[in-house]
Amino acid sequence: MFQSNSTFGIYYSSLLVLFRNRKFLFFILFLLCYPIIVVINRIFLFLDYILIPEFEEAKVKKPVFIMGVNRSGTTFFHKLISKSNQFSTSTTWDLIIPSLSLRKLLSLIGYALKYFNIDQIEKKNKGHQVKLDNIEEDEMLLFIHKLDSLWVSNHLVPWLKFDVKTKSFIKNVYRDNSKNDNRNIRSMLFCKDFFQRQAFLNKNKPHLSKSNPFIFKIESILRVFPDARFVFLVRDPLDTIPSYFSLQENVKFGNLLSNEELKLLRKETYSEIIEWYKETEKVKSKLYKKQFIVFTYKQITEDLENSIKSFYKFINKKMTKKFEKEVSRFSNKKYVKKHQNKSIADYGFTKKQILNDFDFVYQEYFT
Repeated sequence: MFQSNSTFGIYYSSLLVLFRNRKFLFFILFLLCYPIIVVINRIFLFLDYILIPEFEEAKVKKPVFIMGVNRSGTTFFHKLISKSNQFSTSTTWDLIIPSLSLRKLLSLIGYALKYFNIDQIEKKNKGHQVKLDNIEEDEMLLFIHKLDSLWVSNHLVPWLKFDVKTKSFIKNVYRDNSKNDNRNIRSMLFCKDFFQRQAFLNKNKPHLSKSNPFIFKIESILRVFPDARFVFLVRDPLDTIPSYFSLQENVKFGNLLSNEELKLLRKETYSEIIEWYKETEKVKSKLYKKQFIVFTYKQITEDLENSIKSFYKFINKKMTKKFEKEVSRFSNKKYVKKHQNKSIADYGFTKKQILNDFDFVYQEYFT
């Protein structure tokens, strides 16, 4: 079977695995729609240089990347800080349509979707609300336009993760290694090109990016953004894992999996979560102390004000009085959980197993 880490290679492998697993409707939709999306966006990204050339004068300086295993509080932290209006960020609409000229052309469609309340892609009760005008993570950019994202095998085509003919291939596709060196650099340059457009719209404010799986591409990030700074969020694996699996089975494509397929996906995902935590620790050991800061989930939920102050001190930026009041007001609100996750036992894992497998996490953060 032809396997390549290029966008076409992932597209081709995805089609094969969808066909092999008899997901024929999904196969047809992906076969026909994805090339159209890519071609249209590429054409208009090129046209930006002709129609809106001034965006090239925008500067991308000291971007901040918020990272953590999914369900570690990164979305909450990212969206809260974005309310300060001191950073350039990305909405779902921006990430789906990165071209400035195409956004202008389709702006009426965006307004219409919002007006008729049909702009929601994923509901909040599924674990992560996705709306066109919501601040969203930049992983979506690579996911949609380059298929260079863990989202491809975690959510879009999860069969890739446990299919015997693709699982070893797909495991290494999105990571920094010798085989992916050129692809990952091109992906980061694609992000930089997008960040520049966002900076143009946001008066050269520093870009605030929430991009959890980017942890596996830190070396590529630093080659393209040498002045980047990183915020790592860490949550107790006993809480992260059931929350992660709950999200995984609730998203639309997860619902297409049979119970047996979900078990296979969880087995592969569990191993990936271990690697994710390990990669965070490995990255920390490679970075200078001034390049990163770490918060635990408990810190941002129980001591939010001081966590935000520490963040601003870390990036050497002053918080506005208005945002300071908003953080204070928000921290005084009582958090009410909107949905109930299953327990780790419901997913076939034991507390003893997790404490053993993630001993390095507990030794570092939760002793």
